[in-house]
Amino acid sequence: MDGITTRVKILIMFLVCVLLSIFLSGCYLFPEEEKVLAPPLIEPPEISYDVMEAKRGTIEKKINGSGSFVAIEQVNMFFKHRGGRIKAIHVKIGDKVKKGDLLAELDTGTLENEIKQQKIRLQQTRLRYSQAKQAGADKYTLSIAAYDIELAKLQLQNLERELEEAKLYSDIDGMVVYVDNRLGEGDYIDAYSTLVRIADPTKLQLQYSGSNNQDFQVGMKVEVKIRNKVYEGEVIMTPANVPIDAEESLKNVVRIDVPELPEDVNMGETAQFSVTLDKRENVIVLPRNVVRNYMGRKYVQVLEDGLKKERDVEIGLETPTDVEIIKGLEEGESVIVN
Repeated sequence: MDGITTRVKILIMFLVCVLLSIFLSGCYLFPEEEKVLAPPLIEPPEISYDVMEAKRGTIEKKINGSGSFVAIEQVNMFFKHRGGRIKAIHVKIGDKVKKGDLLAELDTGTLENEIKQQKIRLQQTRLRYSQAKQAGADKYTLSIAAYDIELAKLQLQNLERELEEAKLYSDIDGMVVYVDNRLGEGDYIDAYSTLVRIADPTKLQLQYSGSNNQDFQVGMKVEVKIRNKVYEGEVIMTPANVPIDAEESLKNVVRIDVPELPEDVNMGETAQFSVTLDKRENVIVLPRNVVRNYMGRKYVQVLEDGLKKERDVEIGLETPTDVEIIKGLEEGESVIVN
């Protein structure tokens, strides 16, 4: 019995050894795990900035614009003594007229016929006077006949003056620059209502109308370019010094006188001009887009020891493209532009 037990134990131990050897040899059948490598270190790209050097220079605030030449002397023509219905308008815009030329007429009805009749009456009174004198009439009869002549003359003069007052004549030599096109034959016009305006084309000034008219001052020097040639002009009128009783059309314009104006310049011709409002020399000037603005704070970005920093600045004169730096930046510093 003991022998059997011993053989069983030996067999069990043999089986255990076989199984253990099979298990250990099976581990070599699995693939070996790859080692996890550490990720390579990525160096951040070097940051570069576009910079400009803060330099001193000159900054000018200018107004550049264009205007047209207008006549200094313009005369409004109207019927002074009476209104009435228009018989005819004899001129149009652009016509050249001489002093005394007929511009327009009012309808006078039968007035011309009345004048003819009155001339006949005057001739009759003169014949009666001559007849009475030849007949040897007394002095009273002759006096009455003489008074009849004077009365007929006065009546004729009144009729002729009334006819003349119905005609509108030019007061100056010049060019017609305005005709009231609302009126025509048969329309009624009041006395003192402007029908025609005449301008003297030999006396011209450059006129400019713009939103920045308040920046001009009388006496400012102006460069005026006419047909690619530059002339010197001077501001002689601004909205600030226009008389209160001036026409509305003059209350928002600037007038520039050009003393050496060529004689062949015509009314309505345009010219470019440039006027300097302010000028600063030997100051730090930066492009306008370099100065940043946030909630009223004005600052620039500068490069110090390779690092970007913000710097508050105080600005002075500004133009559409440049600004003057009064405080906060020194000459030679590197200003970031992007």
